Amino acid sequence: MKETTLPSFFWCTTHKESYEVADALFQQILDEYPPQASAQTSKLYMSFPSMKNQDHLVNLSKVLCTQKCRHLLGLKEAEAGLYPSAPAPYICIEFADPCFQERQASESKNQGDKWQAKSSTEDWINNFLGKYRLCPYTSSVTRAAVGLSSVNVPVGQVHVSVVETDRNQLRVAKLISAFWSEVVLLIQPSQKIATSLVVFPEYDEEFEAFVDVCDNIIEPTVAATQSTDFIGRAWFHPGYEADAVGHTDVIAGHAVPHRMVELFYAKSLNSSKHTESQLDYDAIAKANDKVRHTPHATINILRRSQLLAAGEYEKSLGDKKPRANSIYVRNALRIASVMNRNIP
Repeated sequence: MKETTLPSFFWCTTHKESYEVADALFQQILDEYPPQASAQTSKLYMSFPSMKNQDHLVNLSKVLCTQKCRHLLGLKEAEAGLYPSAPAPYICIEFADPCFQERQASESKNQGDKWQAKSSTEDWINNFLGKYRLCPYTSSVTRAAVGLSSVNVPVGQVHVSVVETDRNQLRVAKLISAFWSEVVLLIQPSQKIATSLVVFPEYDEEFEAFVDVCDNIIEPTVAATQSTDFIGRAWFHPGYEADAVGHTDVIAGHAVPHRMVELFYAKSLNSSKHTESQLDYDAIAKANDKVRHTPHATINILRRSQLLAAGEYEKSLGDKKPRANSIYVRNALRIASVMNRNIP
């Protein structure tokens, strides 16, 4: 006869903001899923009496109840209870098959050396992103938010966090937990960190699986907690391919679709007095994807306040303000030129 494990209870009294709640929740999901074949089921209860917006807990429970979350995280059910119906706002998560984690861990690939991953990512920032000024406000690992001092944004560093897992960890939960931990770190008042990169080498050979987690768990939890008020995010991958994503409009986390960049490019040619080398669709698509090619699977997290400040700075430029969407055209031209010269 199989044994039934006792539920776990956590009373989280210091978590006020919804992004703090998300961080604690996914960390506990990661920690509480035991690879015990003898267990019939297990439940996790977490209460957040100081949470400012209780409705966000309900939103999170709905995300966790989606078929995609249940499948990727090995969950059976999730339910939230709010005050005054409950003594304090809480969420209850019921785990499914206890062998799920062992199966997922056994599928994990060799993720390589952590320090090599950090070094190669920093090299990409310095010698690709910064060198070709693909982001107008980042010139190197140590210099991000450059040129925004007039709108009270100090220069800061790019924080690179490489995530490691082992055979006893569920990699999907590890990626999500690492994302939310980095969000909490980035949002804290600090002049040292301007933006963050969460690097997860274990997904290097699995672009679609990586995007599946980003699009169907991370992004919905960001929306559920209204963390879009605090952060921006973008997905990068060594095999990033916008056509494989299949989007025809701008969606959170992803590159602008190739056809949209092609349209921006055509408009820029029509309005430009300068002769520029013509790019066909294939060249635009390759260059547009190349901008998203990092050495390892990566999530970029940006401060929303910094993005808003950059917008205010550009408004202050008056007639010198960049044309709308010109950055996509500029990057496509730069990278197409680089690729033609066979520079990696």
